[in-house]
Amino acid sequence: MRIRVAAAFMAGWVLGSIPSGGWGAQEKGPPGARPAWVKQVSEGANFVFYLPQGWKSQEGVQGNFRTLQVSDPAGAFGAGMSYGISPTGEDPIALARLFIGGIGQRFSDLQIRQALLSKNKDRVVCDGEFSLPQGGRREFQYWISVQKGNFVCSAVEAPAGKLASAKPLLLTILANVHLTKGGFREGPAAGIHLVQYRLRDGSAIFKIPPDWQVQDFGTASFAAKDPSGFYGFMVASVNILDPRMGVQPPGTFVSPYLPPHQAMKMLAAKTGAASDVQFLEVRPRPEMNQQMAQVYTAGPVATEEFFYTYLSRGRGCKGYTFGVSFGSRLGTNWRFWHATVGAPRENFQSFAPHFAEMVQSYRIDDAFAMNYIARGMERLRQMQRQTAEIVSRNAQEIRQMMQAAYDERSRSMDYIDYQRSQYIRGEQDWISHLEGGTIYRSDHWGTRNTATGETWEGQPYNYYNFKGENPKYRETMIPIDNRALYEKYRK
Repeated sequence: MRIRVAAAFMAGWVLGSIPSGGWGAQEKGPPGARPAWVKQVSEGANFVFYLPQGWKSQEGVQGNFRTLQVSDPAGAFGAGMSYGISPTGEDPIALARLFIGGIGQRFSDLQIRQALLSKNKDRVVCDGEFSLPQGGRREFQYWISVQKGNFVCSAVEAPAGKLASAKPLLLTILANVHLTKGGFREGPAAGIHLVQYRLRDGSAIFKIPPDWQVQDFGTASFAAKDPSGFYGFMVASVNILDPRMGVQPPGTFVSPYLPPHQAMKMLAAKTGAASDVQFLEVRPRPEMNQQMAQVYTAGPVATEEFFYTYLSRGRGCKGYTFGVSFGSRLGTNWRFWHATVGAPRENFQSFAPHFAEMVQSYRIDDAFAMNYIARGMERLRQMQRQTAEIVSRNAQEIRQMMQAAYDERSRSMDYIDYQRSQYIRGEQDWISHLEGGTIYRSDHWGTRNTATGETWEGQPYNYYNFKGENPKYRETMIPIDNRALYEKYRK
């Protein structure tokens, strides 16, 4: 049996499928208040969770997201969770309309009792009822949250009139669903072959998939992207004016000298190529600085490689850049050179072998380089040495770097689980600095001091209305709404 609300996305955005017997065929009550719990791992090893003895689970994959569905032995009570890329970007209302529209197409008597939007407009809560084709009224409630292009949808369902009594058990199940480390890492992208591409001026050659489009900048620089525009490989150089010059001609960038990762973030913001750039790892390469300083004497040199996440047209992506900032002692201008690859966040790891092959295939044409050097442009050879350094790194080092980025992401999963549990349960934690960091927790019934057990009940103190005013002292408490506060006060 499959849960019909917030299960796998199906054609026409109808959620789940209705078995011929229907979930309402046996309307037995849920298991007792103290069931025997069993730890389970889903079929695809993407979820770890706990279920009462005898309950069933099913994992599904639909495009760029995963689903988990659980039900009691009789198939009358169920819960489900879906996680993946939001097809509506950062708009949870549009995503909720897709859910509701899909359900309405399958069940013509669907009734939405209420739908609520959070104050920061990133979460939607909705509940309603519908009837099975063979009879039997059902009620459901689900929660949709969207952040950085990804969504999480959690749902509970039961026979009409029985959801309230079953909800504590169903919410406990959902609150204890955990994503495994690297659980959403896809296998290597199959069926992709690379073809050689030469820039128009013959300055460089490299390999890319045959359907990628190349923007040729000349002089060994280019930007290559797949048809969707989310996968890319770029080698480019940007000249930046020093603000001490006091001028900014049209089409130029002005900034003081920056290390490569800061230069990349600055250029991404000014060009609009990416937003919300967050660095996962920045690794300086001092040994390369020393090598380049032997031939580049015009100013300082800074070399770094770094992993980072960013938003591209509302979709969460991940990138890797090997960058060099060439400074100038004259204080007039400086140059940022980089080799960059990027892909949707959830597919970056699976596409990494292809990115490695693309970067290693990049070569500067010898004849072009000789002519360039003959004209006094020695910096091109520096680029060649930088590229050779990238190529010289073996596959093991590349895997280690990418694993380090994934390890950092896994360390944030505890906070993500904490957030999801709070959303589902309708709870918010607050920090009282006057009481030395004491945690207050507001829920559907009121607010409780977790250190002393003191409780303030009633509408002003519940999850929906409590604003953080300390009920004992004149103090506005701080909500735990970011990872730093969570790790400091909750872990």
